[in-house]
Amino acid sequence: MPVFAIYTNLPEDKIPDGFVLNASKFLAEQLGKPEMYITMRVHPDQMMSHGGSTDPCGSVEVYSIGALGDKNPDHADKIATFIEDKLKIPKDRFYVTFVDMKREDVGFGGKTFAQIAKK
Repeated sequence: MPVFAIYTNLPEDKIPDGFVLNASKFLAEQLGKPEMYITMRVHPDQMMSHGGSTDPCGSVEVYSIGALGDKNPDHADKIATFIEDKLKIPKDRFYVTFVDMKREDVGFGGKTFAQIAKK
């Protein structure tokens, strides 16, 4: 169920070919989750500023059931490096927000993950 959402003021033509699938694979590996559950969203062309400047910037959100919390320092480091390497947005031009979801609050295939986990 992990969701990797990236909002950026970069124009769409600055998002590298294959970025969405590369980012999906990256997050699956980073969180240790099956890629079949990863949702990757990229929102380019956002009207954004960071630190009083409209230079390239972004906002990254990671939603997951587990695999967060005490692991966030490592996730923050690896995600920041990934974004800087792939999108060329400096690490100090975006925040990474982590949201640890509860199984009963997320649905997939018509059931919540709490129901799926009971099987």
